[in-house]
Amino acid sequence: MKKMFMMMVALSALLLTACGGASTPSDAAAKVYDLMIDGDYEAVSKTFYFGEKSAEEEAQAQAMILSMLQQKAVPQIEKKGGLKQVEVLGETIAEDGKSAKVEVKLLYGNGTEETSKVDMALDAKGNWRPSMKK
Repeated sequence: MKKMFMMMVALSALLLTACGGASTPSDAAAKVYDLMIDGDYEAVSKTFYFGEKSAEEEAQAQAMILSMLQQKAVPQIEKKGGLKQVEVLGETIAEDGKSAKVEVKLLYGNGTEETSKVDMALDAKGNWRPSMKK
């Protein structure tokens, strides 16, 4: 269960990266989850921010995220009848303004729901993205 939670956090971060130009961390997170609802996991994997990495390192990290999504998250999401809706519950932006946490409620097709927190970061272009940066 803890691994699934971490996977959802990672997935959330990926989704947020795909929404360049979003004005708030919450907007970016919502756009990432919309990609998940649409089943566009490749786009989700491209949303994550890994820090200042080379293009090759970023491509490798994105491939790893996509693989994790397909092997772990997708089967769990499908078991629950698919991801149907995401509701942003709140966001907390760090004092430096460069990172944030977004809390979301995920609603599944079978009627279950869960909450998750997504780590967000501002990339070099000023876009909020899910963060895999440590």
